[in-house]
Amino acid sequence: AALKALEPDMDFNAFAQRVKSATGRKGKELFQPLRAALTGLLHGPEMQKLFPLMGETRVRTRFEHARAKASA
Repeated sequence: AALKALEPDMDFNAFAQRVKSATGRKGKELFQPLRAALTGLLHGPEMQKLFPLMGETRVRTRFEHARAKASA
């Protein structure tokens, strides 16, 4: 759902809202898996600040890697 929700130049709040709409998850059920996929951690800096610094290519790569790990 995260990969499908991702668009160029999207801010984290818009992205999270699209993932929320697609999955029905909210709160920790939404944000912790996103954070874990992007950073490998469950705690850390604010995602709104980190997300644009990572760039779309890195974000997409990290979600693809997380999806592959979850499928294995």
